[in-house]
Amino acid sequence: MRILLAALLLLACLPASAAAGRPKALPSARATAQVVGKLTASGRIHGLVVGFVSPEGRAVYGFGHFGEGKNDPPPDGRTLFELGSITKTFTGQMLAQAIMEGRVRATDPMRLYLPQGVIAKDSPLFWVSLLDLATHTSGLPEAPSNLPSTDPRNPLAGYSTALLLDYLRTAKPIAPVGQDFYYSNTAAGALGLMLARLWDTDYETLVKTRLCAPLFLRDTTISLSPDQAARMTRAHAADGGLLPNWDVTGLEGAGAFRSTAEDMLTYAAANLGIQPSPLLPAMKLAQLPRKHVSSIPTLYIGLFWNIMNFGGKEYVLHAGRSGGYFALVLLSPEDGAGVVFLSDTEGDFSDEGWKLLELVSGKRQP
Repeated sequence: MRILLAALLLLACLPASAAAGRPKALPSARATAQVVGKLTASGRIHGLVVGFVSPEGRAVYGFGHFGEGKNDPPPDGRTLFELGSITKTFTGQMLAQAIMEGRVRATDPMRLYLPQGVIAKDSPLFWVSLLDLATHTSGLPEAPSNLPSTDPRNPLAGYSTALLLDYLRTAKPIAPVGQDFYYSNTAAGALGLMLARLWDTDYETLVKTRLCAPLFLRDTTISLSPDQAARMTRAHAADGGLLPNWDVTGLEGAGAFRSTAEDMLTYAAANLGIQPSPLLPAMKLAQLPRKHVSSIPTLYIGLFWNIMNFGGKEYVLHAGRSGGYFALVLLSPEDGAGVVFLSDTEGDFSDEGWKLLELVSGKRQP
């Protein structure tokens, strides 16, 4: 571990240009529109924001409409969107910081960080580790079975920490622990709860204190101020109809945060090492590939980050899909380039994300 931490600290001291090579001019609004303009022009997406970051700087472009009127302006870099599962990378970052500070070990059983008796000696979760949770190999299902909401448009509403603990007391793995990849909001929510307990606070305060404050992410939040509420987009179904914003309670570590393109570009720049930050060693620790996803040969999982390897290069990414939103952070560490894609309409726009990364890195992606 000492050798690993020393290597991470060395990486933190390297200039971004060492990884990025010669900076490339940032994509223009016209070039960006050639990739995503058709999505809003056709009505497939109501409103979206694209952000680029590289050693050259950053650029943000909005498309479509912020409000419901046809003449309303597009969203911009200060418009808030739901991040969905990108929140999980915040949870992974909190775990990485806890590991580097010696508060936990990745292989520690989860039972050590829950109230006594939640995971009994005869529980099949007795040896589930923090690493199992963070790599989606815990065997826990995508969602707990005791969700009280019957509204498919807001499925996590009304959940609570008490309900999550009740679920964990009797939960049984649905896949082999520590082996098979099985995407789990339950695991991410549970880990978020454990980390908040570790610092004796709630999950939102933990992330805001230990991630948002050092990076000056002023609009990355769960609860909205009146000003932020006025800048928050409304969610849209694929057919353009309005949807309610999700209420993610009890499983905040899985997908509760909202943010802006400006904040997410700062987060991307910090993860790439373009923006100096004391968090970089922990960020690099979170990005280390930990488990291979056998069903997707190019995919590895770090501490919730997805790491893809192809063409002799490594990419770090995570997408988020909540009701009526799609969000993506896509990083190319070798090129020192990143893309942020925030949409107020449900769907999967990963293909457009890869094309946008090609614009900013100057290299063809899959």
